[in-house]
Amino acid sequence: MPKVKTSRNPLMIPTVPFEEYSKKYSKLFQLERTESGVVMAKWHTDGKSAVWDQPLHRAIHQLTSDVGQDVETEVFILGGAGHDWLAQIHSTEAETPDSKKWLSYEHMFYDGCNICEGLIFDLEIPTIGVINGPGFHTEMALFCDITLMADDATIVDPHFHPANMVPGDGIQIAFRECMGLKRANYAMLTCETIGPEKALQYGLVNEVVPKDKIYERAMELAELFASKPRMMRRATVQVLRQPWKEALAKELRLGFGTEMWTYLAGNEVHDGGGGEQDKLMASLGADM
Repeated sequence: MPKVKTSRNPLMIPTVPFEEYSKKYSKLFQLERTESGVVMAKWHTDGKSAVWDQPLHRAIHQLTSDVGQDVETEVFILGGAGHDWLAQIHSTEAETPDSKKWLSYEHMFYDGCNICEGLIFDLEIPTIGVINGPGFHTEMALFCDITLMADDATIVDPHFHPANMVPGDGIQIAFRECMGLKRANYAMLTCETIGPEKALQYGLVNEVVPKDKIYERAMELAELFASKPRMMRRATVQVLRQPWKEALAKELRLGFGTEMWTYLAGNEVHDGGGGEQDKLMASLGADM
């Protein structure tokens, strides 16, 4: 892979190289990069399907920031290791009136907004989201330029039901932009489980791929994108992302703020694990 000159001035602070940040995230992401500059990131927990917890939640936007500044990375693939996209929710923080204040801003709002914005604004390279199995928070794959879905995967949003939360963390934007207003509203209000055929029909994903071939297909597409001239490839991304940038700027933080307001103002306890959402994941075939 040809080296890209990062600056013409020795006083400019160098960016973090892949060899360094890949080690930093190793407990949360399986990271590899090809000679052509394709970075594949699979989140995991002990090498298996990832548990959705506070460390992973924070690390996603930290990773996209590091990858986005790495001038030797030209395409980014994001997905899960193991059987699932995400397996379950786990929180080490018991929800009390005091902890809800920390959770609502530092964890949910701050990290959540930066996850969505990081995927759209920080990565000025083509991105491929791989929904490799059942799970929730699939907006992260939908925000990618190309989205692949395994033939056993599902897309579902459990905010309104059963979690009793406002669906305002970016899922509403992803659903509405990809499949239209009425379909998005129905999916969010009913916790509709959308399988591969319907996801393809609705325009949520670009391809449905056999589970054991999905990362191979993602890499095939990524290598095609990486083979194009660097400046043209990166400029194309600016054109492709413009609708997402407008949508996020218009609604993300307002919608997320509404979700957090009702979370703080209501008496409901966010189902952070072991409850209805875990039952939902089990019903979808996620490894628990």
